[in-house]
Amino acid sequence: MRKNIILALMAFAITFLIIQTVNLVTANKEKEIIINYYSQPDLSGAVKEIIELFENENPDIKVNLVELPENTEDKFETIKKAFQSGEMSVDVFDSDVVWPPIFASAGWVEPLDEYIDEQEEERFLKGPLEANRFMGSLWGIPYRIDSGMLYYRRDLLEKYERPVPKTWDELIDTSNYIIEREGSHLYGFGASWDKFEGLTASALEFAWAYGGRVLSEDGKEIEIESKDFIEGIEKMVQIVNTPNMTHPDITTFRSGDARVIFNEGNQIFIRDWSSGWEISQNPEKSSVAGLVGISELPLGNSRGKNQTTLGGWQVMVSSFSKNKDAAIEFAKFRAGEEAQKIGAMRNSHLPSIKKLYNDSEINNSMPFLKYMYPSFENANPRPTSPYYADISISIQSEVHKALLLEQSSDQAVKNMKESIELIMNTDGNK
Repeated sequence: MRKNIILALMAFAITFLIIQTVNLVTANKEKEIIINYYSQPDLSGAVKEIIELFENENPDIKVNLVELPENTEDKFETIKKAFQSGEMSVDVFDSDVVWPPIFASAGWVEPLDEYIDEQEEERFLKGPLEANRFMGSLWGIPYRIDSGMLYYRRDLLEKYERPVPKTWDELIDTSNYIIEREGSHLYGFGASWDKFEGLTASALEFAWAYGGRVLSEDGKEIEIESKDFIEGIEKMVQIVNTPNMTHPDITTFRSGDARVIFNEGNQIFIRDWSSGWEISQNPEKSSVAGLVGISELPLGNSRGKNQTTLGGWQVMVSSFSKNKDAAIEFAKFRAGEEAQKIGAMRNSHLPSIKKLYNDSEINNSMPFLKYMYPSFENANPRPTSPYYADISISIQSEVHKALLLEQSSDQAVKNMKESIELIMNTDGNK
């Protein structure tokens, strides 16, 4: 009898423990916060690693990764439509460097000033952080920057004792000199000059190289119709239409397409972003691994500057998020040192945090960082405007027609000015 009582008590105790465990698990699941992070395609697994680290440190928060399309314009449309349709599943999302004014002016993103103090801001490069500031508020946190650079075949320049070109004219002369001796299988220069955002970035760099600009510093006046801006576009047209200087399909190339020609060993120079470095140094993907150098983009003339277009990505938080505190916590982690180092080591992403430029592991993986740092620090932002998306479409469309010789550079710039005037005067705004 006593034995039966003991067994019954044991059974009761076990049942009680099971019920309590189930209740605890259920309670924990009810407390678990889920946030949706709309991110770049995670081709290397770096984003999943970052999310795992965050979840380990924050066990009550689960991050649901939603991968966006690869094309930047498609990313923008996907996020914009999510907000416009009233689908409020977005908590945190990746933003191109030119999007903060667009989303902020629409009221779709949360200002972050009260969550990031001056000491935290001081860790970041000034340019990338300021690109996230609009109408006096901070709307995003940069987790990587990007920068246009001149990649070159170091082995060919050394073989023919030619210096890295300082101007676009020198680049053309050097290309012709080497092609005459190496053979017509080589092209001089490559870039991503299809009609997309990459073409806008290149066109601005050429314009800056000759002293041109789109808008005044305060963003209120249109200054695009100038001799300097026209000279920059004319140089692009000359490069495209010089025999053997570019691949015949350059006006259909996006970043991945342009890299193929260079990495196959069939091109001397290429304008590319820093993210192209990892591919160029991978022997399985590049026949020129170990033979590539990097420099600043060339100058046009003495009035211009060899400034690169500031690129990069930031995290922004939806103003409609039902878990705003958790979303902001993740956004800060995503843009923090640990996450940025993973991106640098895995994907050759340039950090936005200054301290990481002294990290020995990162510098070993990207040996150009030290001497290119001033260029990254002074990278030029694209025009800051809530109408930037439309301004960019105008620039890329008109430049593309000029490259195809469908109109003169003068006419292209004139059309840009008229289009931008119309865009900026929409609803009485200027």
